[in-house]
Formats: sequence, C-alpha cells, structure tokens
Amino acid sequence: MITPIRKKAIIISVVVAIIIVALALILYFVLRDDSKEVRFRGAIVSNGLGCADIGRSMFEKDGTVVDAAIATLLCDGLSNPQSMGLGGGFLATLYIKSTGETISLVARESAPLAATEDMFVNKTVSGGLAAGVPGEIKGYQALHKKYGRLSWAELIEPSIKLCEEGQIVSGYLAVKLKEYETTIQSVPSLKEIFVDPRTGQVYKEGDKIKRPQLGATLRIIAKEGEDAIYNGGVIGKMLAEDIQGHGGIITEQDLKEYTVRWVKPATTRFRDYTVYTAPSPGSGPVLNLILNLIQNHVTSNDEVMWHRIIESFKHAYGLRTKLGDIEFLPDIQELVANMSSQSFADELYHKINDDWTVNNYTYYGAEYATKEDHGTASMSVVAPNGDAITVTSTINGIFGAQRVSQQTGIILNNEMDDFSTPGKVNDYNLPPSPSNFIKPKKMPLSSMVPTVIVDKHGNPRLLIGAAGGTKITTSVAQAIFQHLIQNDTLEYAIHTPRLHHQLSPMQVQHETNFDQAILSGLEKRGHPLREIPPENGFSAVTGISVYNENRMESVYDPRRKGSTAFYP
Repeated sequence: MITPIRKKAIIISVVVAIIIVALALILYFVLRDDSKEVRFRGAIVSNGLGCADIGRSMFEKDGTVVDAAIATLLCDGLSNPQSMGLGGGFLATLYIKSTGETISLVARESAPLAATEDMFVNKTVSGGLAAGVPGEIKGYQALHKKYGRLSWAELIEPSIKLCEEGQIVSGYLAVKLKEYETTIQSVPSLKEIFVDPRTGQVYKEGDKIKRPQLGATLRIIAKEGEDAIYNGGVIGKMLAEDIQGHGGIITEQDLKEYTVRWVKPATTRFRDYTVYTAPSPGSGPVLNLILNLIQNHVTSNDEVMWHRIIESFKHAYGLRTKLGDIEFLPDIQELVANMSSQSFADELYHKINDDWTVNNYTYYGAEYATKEDHGTASMSVVAPNGDAITVTSTINGIFGAQRVSQQTGIILNNEMDDFSTPGKVNDYNLPPSPSNFIKPKKMPLSSMVPTVIVDKHGNPRLLIGAAGGTKITTSVAQAIFQHLIQNDTLEYAIHTPRLHHQLSPMQVQHETNFDQAILSGLEKRGHPLREIPPENGFSAVTGISVYNENRMESVYDPRRKGSTAFYP
C-alpha cells in the first residue's frame, strides 16, 4: 500500500522529471545549430574561400577587429581576383563598442589628375585608361594605424604564403574564368596568371593558382607599408609604369596625392536600432531611405508589402540619380541628409498607392541616368570585445580593367567606368547625371553599403553588406527587412529569392523561384516583370547577426559561397 507521503513524493518526482525533460527539449530546439547559428564571442564572414579562418587567426594572436578584417581582406583579394584586390578600393563602416564611436572610411578609387569630364566621349572605357587611382593598401594602413594592434607584417604574411603555395580556385571563380576565357587567353598579363600551363586552359575549381609576383609585392608592402606604393616606393613606380604601358594616365604623382577620408556614416533610426552605413559616394543614403519608407508601413498582406517595398526602391533610386561624390557637390548635402530622415520618408510615402504603380521616371524624382556598377566582395567581423566592422571592396568589373601590372602582379581596376559621361543619353532617354561627371581626385558613385546596425544598449546587432553591383543596395535592404522586421533567421533572409528595381529599366527583376503569387500581385498593379536566370546572378549578401554576447549567426550567400569562422 502506498502511503500518502510516498504518493506525494512520487508525484513530485514525476513532475520534476517532466520539467527536466521539457527543459531539455526546449534547450535542444532553441540551441541546436539549424542556421549556422553558433555561440561564440567573435565571428567573421567573407566571400573568400578559407579567408575567414585567416581572420580568426588574428584573434588568436590577440588582434583587434581591424587586424582580423585586413588579414581577411588580403586573402579575399586572392580568392576573388575577379572582384577585388590591391588594385581596387573599398568602403568600411567601423563600430567601437567601448566608446560608442562609429566611423566610415572611404578608400574608393579616384580619378587621376589628368582626367577630364569629356575623356570618354565617343570612346570605350577600357584598358589602362579605365583605371582609377587605387586606394586599397592606403585604406588598410589607415585602419591599422588607428585601430590595429598586431604588427603590419603579421597581417600580410598569410596572404604571402597563399601567393607562394597557391590559393584554391572556388566554384564561383572557376565559373568566371570559364566565362571570360576568350579574353583571358587574348590578354598576356591575364593569361600569365589564370591559364594553367599544363593544360593551356583556364584553371578549374579545386586547382591552385600561384601568384609569385604578387607575393613579392606583398613582401615589400609588409616591410615598407603604404610608402611602397604611395610615397615614391618601388611598387608605386612599377605600378604607374605598367598602367601607362596599358594606355592609362595614372602617374606616381597621382599615387602620392591620393588620400583616404574618415567621415561620419550615413545614419538613421530603424525601429529600436541605429543604422550606420556608407555615406556618399557610397549608397548609404539610398539604403536608409528604403528602410525609412517601409519600417512604419508593414502589413501581413504579402502582395501589398512587396509592392510597397518595390515602390520604396523606385523612389530611392530616383533620388540616387542626383547623387555623387559629396566632397565635390556641396549642393547635394541637404538631399543626402533628407534621405536619412524619417520625416522626409513619411512625406514621400504619400506618393505610394497600394493599388497601382507609375511607370514614369520623373514621378520618382529621376532627372538623370546613373551608371550601373559591378563586381565587389564583402566581409564582416565582430570581435570578442564587441567591436564590429563591415567592408565592401571592388575593382569594379569582372577582372577590373582586364589588365595586370606585370611587374607587381596587381590587377587593375576599371573604376572610371562608374563615372557618367556627358552627351550619352541612355536607352530610356535619360541624360547622364552631372553629379557623377569626372573630375580629378573625384570618386565615382557606388552601390556599396557596408552596414553596422546597433541596438539600444550599444551592442552590434547586425553586420551586413553585399557584392554584386547595382543590386547591392536592394539586396541588403531586403535582408534587413526580413531579418529584423519579419524575424526570419539571417540564413533565410540571405538565402531566400529576391526582387530588384532600380527604376531604369522600368521593371521588377526577380529570381527564378520567387513566389509566383506575389509576382502576380505586382503584375496586377502594373509592374513589368523580368526573370533573371541564376547564371546572370543577383547580389551576394554576407552578414553576422548578434543575438546576444555569445549567440551569433554568420552567413554567406549561396549565390557566391564564401567562408565563416568563430572565435574562440
């Protein structure tokens, strides 16, 4: 016979057992790794194959967020030579948690001193003439001098080793090598790097590409720093000589006079967060306007919501036609400020109707055509102490100017193609934007938006950026919306199919497997649709979501692949 006391003890034991099982199940489902969500103190995400591990190795040496970022970026330039490298430039957004300081570094390529507004009228923007003055190494060293802890040489050594021993060809690079094989085979400086001498064909996925000339260049830069390029050093002399040999106009004086800019980021409030992103000549103001247009107008009706998002894209890209390098355009300062203002967005929202769209450029504020940019690679780092940085780097087109400085191994950018040229009316009868005309030392307009989003407690919440030209800004906006408003995992927000509208052309571009019901709803409202096949590509987003100090999700885009790493 069970006594009342024993019966009570059994009941208590059963209840305790049920609670323990329930807690175990909760912990299993909440904490399991379903979406690359890992509990570590630091995280790195990169477009480069294996490059995030190099960044992590800097943390293992007690390096800072900037140390890890620079080491990762140098590797990225080897893994993604079609998109970035020492011959290019970048935009960075940096957050220092201990002080709450947020700052942007603009190290974008600039027009040479001999450049003129009409230099490409009735001419093709190609070869050495297409190269802008590179800012990559100057920018890296500016970051390191201010925020680095490890020696400069320590950051470069892993990439020197990769140059000498070989960097593995990723699937994405292999696709681009095959796509551009005719060009590569016909340009000696490209052929020397990207054609396998054993087969006479471009390298394939899994092969190793050795770059001894670039390795030698990096050894000199590791020893001499930026002076090797920008202050009369041997690398700068050889680089200028080779650019001129390819028909360019960059001189040693251009390199000596090149400067990076420390500036305030484009900033806005987004729900309970603060968004810090790239200012002009980046497209941070465009991103902020999109976010401000949609954040107070969220609906559970998917057709209406995506129509509102597309209309936000159209209004933001309409105003983008007036933007350029703000250092040369004091008259656009008010517009740039307005584009990060919630009250400005609220007023503009009155032009959005839930039932129809307008297929007229001027309705959305467009007065000019803007150039379509290309290329790029993006990465983000959260350090163990909560500091955070997002960087987007580029040489513009695929393999940049499609020329290499053979004395240095540096692939040249073709950033001059991002400027607008007088007299060239585009296919939609819009004249070129005077705001983006060429001037010496001016930087062309870019779609890059390296972004750090901070919560109300001063903790980094989301680091995000993208590679892929004009679609960068809309891709980042969609991922932010789906992650921070729709509460999707970051993996879902980055992996899910996307839409894009840049106003010109007047069409919604969509990935092949985007929701058909939503597309039908957009078409019903008057949006012309155009499917973009997978081989033509959408922007590749990379991001890190910080749920709390030790719980993170680090994601690269399957459209391009990449690498992630965590510390410790």
